[in-house]
Amino acid sequence: MAIFPGTMRGMRRIALLCAAAFFFCGSPLSAQEPPCKVKNGPLRVNYPDMARRMKIEGTVRLSLQLGPGGVVRESKVLGGNPLLVSAAQESVKSARFENADGCVLTFEFKN
Repeated sequence: MAIFPGTMRGMRRIALLCAAAFFFCGSPLSAQEPPCKVKNGPLRVNYPDMARRMKIEGTVRLSLQLGPGGVVRESKVLGGNPLLVSAAQESVKSARFENADGCVLTFEFKN
């Protein structure tokens, strides 16, 4: 006999919600998409002046959806400082990639 009636039912609901959240909200992008391979030489990234003055450093991760010829159709931000993200997204606009459908690209910004 439980001390608080209905406690077991509530605990089951919480356990089911946690299991569903883990299953549906996991990060499959990083596990499924390979790292990007650039066709036309190394990427040129302009470190934003404001970020440099503010001594902002960090990592930016982008998930790229590629079209025919390795052209970037869409880039989704997986993480990073917004000042640095804009510079990373700008650098991939003119790049061409070898991957067929999509890939994950990581940028390291250091002063």
